[in-house]
Amino acid sequence: MSGQDSLLIGKPYFEDQIYFSITNNTLVNKPTILKSKGISIGLATGFIKDISLNKKGNIALGIGIGYAYQKFNQNMMIGYDDTYTSIDASYLRNKFEKHSIEIPFEIRIRPKSSPTTYRFWRLYLGAKAGYSFFNRSLFLNESEKITNKNIQKINKWYYGPQISIGYNVINLYAFYNLNDLFDNLVLEDQTALNGTTFLNIGFQLYIF
Repeated sequence: MSGQDSLLIGKPYFEDQIYFSITNNTLVNKPTILKSKGISIGLATGFIKDISLNKKGNIALGIGIGYAYQKFNQNMMIGYDDTYTSIDASYLRNKFEKHSIEIPFEIRIRPKSSPTTYRFWRLYLGAKAGYSFFNRSLFLNESEKITNKNIQKINKWYYGPQISIGYNVINLYAFYNLNDLFDNLVLEDQTALNGTTFLNIGFQLYIF
């Protein structure tokens, strides 16, 4: 093994990785009438290909593909007849959720890494784009249950900057969506949701 490691010293190497993230999805730039409720879990996983930019391999590009699940617990009820209403009364559950394919792109900086070092600080700056291939809403109270699928007013595309910083496997992670979460959506009281988007903050794990 030591003979094999000596051949790697000073040679470019690659950190192709499987990643897994868990975040809280927070609605931002929203009207005061739209309120987030509790924790809205986001999960993502995928594979990133590492492309070294120098001989040490500690500066690289990363490009990948993955799957993401995003849930938003909030007080906007989506009705059967394509109506959108803010809820003041009590209810048991109200959410919408998205399933998406994502393409992340990163500039990867890891100053102390090497082909034989697996514990080091990292800073990965980049962006990602996602396409939601399925969405669903659920409203539940003591007397009724309303579900909708493939809601047209929820934008299918999202994109924006992301950052991952940390040591070894566990890293702090954040993503900010730059485009509107909704497509020209207006509530029944005529409140427009233009500009409403979301922020993900949580942890990202890199599995070698």
